[in-house]
Amino acid sequence: MSTETIRGHVDSTGGGLVGGWLTDGSGQPAAITMLIDGVAIASGTAGLFRQDLLDAGIGNGFHGFRLEIPAHFADGLSHAVTIEAPGGVLLVPNPSHAILGVPGAAPAPVPLDLSPLPLPPAPPPPITPVLPNRPAIGKTPELSVIIPTYGRGAVMEATILRMLACARAVSAEIVVVDDGSHDDTPDRLRRLSALHPELVTHRVDNGGPARARNIGATLARGRILVFAGDDVSPPGNEFLSIHAGAHARFTDVGTAILGKITWPNYDQLPVNAVMSHVQGEGEQQFGFYNMVGYTWYDWRLFYSSNVSVKKALVPDWLTQGYDSSFTLAAYEDPEFALRTTLRLSEAGETFRMFYVPAANLVHHHPYSLAGFIARQVSVGMMAQRFLELHPARAGDLGLAAIVTRMAITSGGESLPVEHYFSVFEGLKSWALVIEHHYGLGQQNWHADLMRAVFRLAYLEGFLRAQRGTHINVAAGARYMIEEVRSAMNRTIATEVLGALPGFGLV
Repeated sequence: MSTETIRGHVDSTGGGLVGGWLTDGSGQPAAITMLIDGVAIASGTAGLFRQDLLDAGIGNGFHGFRLEIPAHFADGLSHAVTIEAPGGVLLVPNPSHAILGVPGAAPAPVPLDLSPLPLPPAPPPPITPVLPNRPAIGKTPELSVIIPTYGRGAVMEATILRMLACARAVSAEIVVVDDGSHDDTPDRLRRLSALHPELVTHRVDNGGPARARNIGATLARGRILVFAGDDVSPPGNEFLSIHAGAHARFTDVGTAILGKITWPNYDQLPVNAVMSHVQGEGEQQFGFYNMVGYTWYDWRLFYSSNVSVKKALVPDWLTQGYDSSFTLAAYEDPEFALRTTLRLSEAGETFRMFYVPAANLVHHHPYSLAGFIARQVSVGMMAQRFLELHPARAGDLGLAAIVTRMAITSGGESLPVEHYFSVFEGLKSWALVIEHHYGLGQQNWHADLMRAVFRLAYLEGFLRAQRGTHINVAAGARYMIEEVRSAMNRTIATEVLGALPGFGLV
């Protein structure tokens, strides 16, 4: 990631909090670290929603941050406060030094809703985008590859070129919708579309990948729509042929074809412990690890990074396609698949997916621990939107227990809720220290730690997205700590038994 895309500002250092905003241009919450007098004190993500940022056209508005200043810095002395962004970029307030509090002073009252984040603004009425008049480019293609893109110019171009190579083996077009990128994406798309008549491009204001896919599907002329990410590419030229062949076998409109996603070869992109875990036994990103090839699956494993459907599956993609209220890239895929399943079921039909691992795409998206923690917080926030639309599905999202806890009538919580969130930050910082200094993945128990921390981040995002006075935030937070404890109990047993002769565990 280029540091040139990072923008931000430290707005305040008072009231026991450091507040401001930061965006790295990716549209996702950026990982940040607070330094006081040059020492890293706390870490977190810039993921708070701020209407002023949205009004100013800064990303999707989810770029604010608030980090708590430890009480022992309230010593009446001047301290230097700095926020470190990805790539080592530093945000320094003006003035750079401030008195963070005085001894014995009562702390500023912190409302109980300090940590919960509001959901994105209510989606606008269904849009009818002005679509371009498309010149005829020969016969109508059989397949249309739909790629939403945002701020990944170079990676996106490589993806398009590989898809174009695949398109030569079948009758296909590539439809790319630029979701308001601020990098060189528009220039790259103009150059590529001038060279390749089978490439169709369209640019819209930033609204999230769900809306961009709907626009791409509306533009598409193919009978089969292949949805793919802008950072995945086929290793060979048979990718689209495999999708076309699978649809030729399963002709009913309710059958989707799900392909596989893998990491590149190590020489192309080093796969670290985090990346190996989340697409392996951890399954926090994709569930391929335990899936069986050439088997039927339901809506829960619908991944728009590599899936194809008949265009006729949805009568009107702009109004009945992906739900554009999912402004972050999370849960818009299974929500669309669930809604489609329910709609077809009412008509006596079936929606299902046939998993074809031969239709493989390689994922060019490196993750660090902090980056995936930020991603999990976003996923948790969008899980709340999913449950607003489908309240009975908490169990499918792994949220039934925390939803039950949050519904418990508060018994007069005496401990301020921000202390729970300080524990969460401490657990994440523990993992970050291991990654930075000791090599994450070098010990048996590191997989358990990653599983626990990523689950914690997911639940934190969900908890932060709650709104209303009836939510028992403290009970939800206590449940999260219990979840970490349960996850780490296996770690304790692993390490104890592994230390005894004859009980080494791999």
